[in-house]
Amino acid sequence: MFILEFFFISFLIYFQSIFGIGLLLLGTPTLLLFGYNFLVTLSILLPISIVISAIQFFSSPVRNKKFRYNFNFFCLPFLILSLYFIIKNFDKINLELYISILIIFFSVMSLNKKNIKYFKDFTLLKQRIFLSIIGVVHGLTNLGGPLLTILSSVISNQDKNEIKYFIAYGYLIMGIIQLLVLSFFSVKSLDNINLIYIALVFLIYFPAQKKFNNFNSKNFSNYLNISALIYGVIILLKNI
Repeated sequence: MFILEFFFISFLIYFQSIFGIGLLLLGTPTLLLFGYNFLVTLSILLPISIVISAIQFFSSPVRNKKFRYNFNFFCLPFLILSLYFIIKNFDKINLELYISILIIFFSVMSLNKKNIKYFKDFTLLKQRIFLSIIGVVHGLTNLGGPLLTILSSVISNQDKNEIKYFIAYGYLIMGIIQLLVLSFFSVKSLDNINLIYIALVFLIYFPAQKKFNNFNSKNFSNYLNISALIYGVIILLKNI
């Protein structure tokens, strides 16, 4: 099992090193399919995600204090509350069922690019409400990435560097908060942190940047969403 897990996470590190998303979106349902519970899944994936996002954030030429302010004050409180709720109740809720439904919904939504147009006239109030929703979704399921990607695409006017910056900051700060809350309320889960995967980030991330220009980001995004959709359907069928 470890060998399969090792190669799969290595691939996700490579994937997220290029596109900024994928580790949590695909890693969460896969580890659930491997038989890990939700808290163990968090403890395995979060440290890897934090390291990748930190590299992407601090190496980015983009800086946007307004986005960071809104993200911190309107996303993080809801993230903390929803994660606390899950830590206390995860054994009473069929998370796989709800996660599968959300994956299917977000994947279909992302694949249908026309849906993004409905978010174009985003007022500041709507952005803050959307950030609050991201906090709730990510805290409950670890799958706020698709919503974060949609929001980043809208408020950046499709600028690739800004999109990557917004996603990196979001994943970085959410991952840190999740890990802190997890360590405070569920210490045993942190026993699953694997330093080998942290080391892998540094071995994979920088060579992966050379491949970035060889990929069509739009098509690769579609492949990601199609893969996520397949995962969602598999998990849904497993739980009905």
